Amino acid sequence: MSVRLADIVDVLDETYPPSLASDWDAVGLVCGDPGDLIESVTVAVDATAEVVDTVGPGGLLLAHHPLLLRGVHSVAADHPKGALIHRLIRSGAA
Repeated sequence: MSVRLADIVDVLDETYPPSLASDWDAVGLVCGDPGDLIESVTVAVDATAEVVDTVGPGGLLLAHHPLLLRGVHSVAADHPKGALIHRLIRSGAA
């Protein structure tokens, strides 16, 4: 069964309203096309390299700790967090 990413985000936003997050917290979609179909969801505390490697095409990584929290100046592939984002995008995951 596939579900549109936008529909998953809507359910999460209704269940966990972003307005209830702390001012410093980062909530929401980091990468992915809201129109894409999601076939699997990986739930993790942190978006580590090991976790990202388990998310395949059509997968969604739902992480408790945001990948991008404080001021981000680059998501270049040669920076640790940028490398994870690039891996997710290249694999067709969100």
